[in-house]
Amino acid sequence: MTFTAPIVIGLEIHIELNTATKLFCPCQRTGSDIPNSRTCPICLGHPGSKPVLNKKAIESAIKLALATKSAIAPNLVFSRKSYFYPDMSKNYQISQYELPLAKEGSLALGAGKSVGITRLHLEEDPASLVHPSGMRESAYVLVDYNRSGNPLLELVTRPELESPGEARDFMKQLITILEYLEIFDINSCIIKADANISIRESNYSRVEIKNITGFKEIERALNYEVARQQQEAKEGKTLRQETRSWDSELGITSPLREKESEEEYGYIIDPDLVSFSLSHEFIAKIKQAMPELAHEKLEKFQQQHGITEEMAKIISKDKELAEMFESVAASVNPELAAKWVRRELPRVLNFAKKKLHETAIKEHHLIDILQLVQQKKITDKTAQRLMELLINSPFDVKE
Repeated sequence: MTFTAPIVIGLEIHIELNTATKLFCPCQRTGSDIPNSRTCPICLGHPGSKPVLNKKAIESAIKLALATKSAIAPNLVFSRKSYFYPDMSKNYQISQYELPLAKEGSLALGAGKSVGITRLHLEEDPASLVHPSGMRESAYVLVDYNRSGNPLLELVTRPELESPGEARDFMKQLITILEYLEIFDINSCIIKADANISIRESNYSRVEIKNITGFKEIERALNYEVARQQQEAKEGKTLRQETRSWDSELGITSPLREKESEEEYGYIIDPDLVSFSLSHEFIAKIKQAMPELAHEKLEKFQQQHGITEEMAKIISKDKELAEMFESVAASVNPELAAKWVRRELPRVLNFAKKKLHETAIKEHHLIDILQLVQQKKITDKTAQRLMELLINSPFDVKE
């Protein structure tokens, strides 16, 4: 691939799926925090144990494939990614290599730029490695296998992002889709990214930064790495292809190892997981149950309800607010509904530190309040006070 941009970034994003159990065994994905308490012979890799694939994880992965207009594979094939490391007690990770679940999709940034998606594939999460005194200083490492086997969906972008800001925006757009699809819970699921970054001055020698968690950290890590590479190039140093780790406390990256090639992992088809077909009927059933996504609601809010693009963008990014707006706008003036759903509702939620579903506020409450405002029977100030009271307990607004 030929590059011309000053900065080239590609992301490998690992999304923990919101399932009840792990990817290949019946252990609970969440629950007890006692180390190694949510484990079994399968996720610990005991001899003779056999993995069984989680159907909900497949359905969740297909939902994201459909949402990103990716081409879904006709068959589901799993491989063993072999490596010797304590975070995988069986010395291999079950992943997909030869045939990913889906490929060749795309996702639009906020400004409209389309970023290509190379592949989407399922794999199991490794265990947690705990460094009591930090990665650099610890004399020993603890291993907690509770996380081992959790379902991950890996999304790999094309190297088409041209700034740390675009990378952060990509993550934000992706999170919005995941929350609309209800396959990711921000409170119980983890989303991490490995970032591949190179600059023109080094002839695009690729550096990978491992395990960055959080939108701000993505941008922060990439800003640091761009500055580091540019400084080294300015000093005449040769930048080599390598893997680096991100230290969020110090705000720096540091060398881990030379970059591996995929061939070094010695992939083989997993003999314990037979290939099976993803039928058109199975995919069609999932597609039929898909919700409207944020970009579809954005277009609808402007065309059907006549609200401004800016207002529609803000409301459509939050699924709960978008659904509330649609219900309220059916009974009151859409512009009035948009103003209150965009400004006043988030204000009282932020003050109470609650999500909408955690409060007593329902669509009919907001409709009653805004109808009274339209009829000039109450002032805006009284309406605001009614919403504040509804946060804690329901009551008849008109009464």
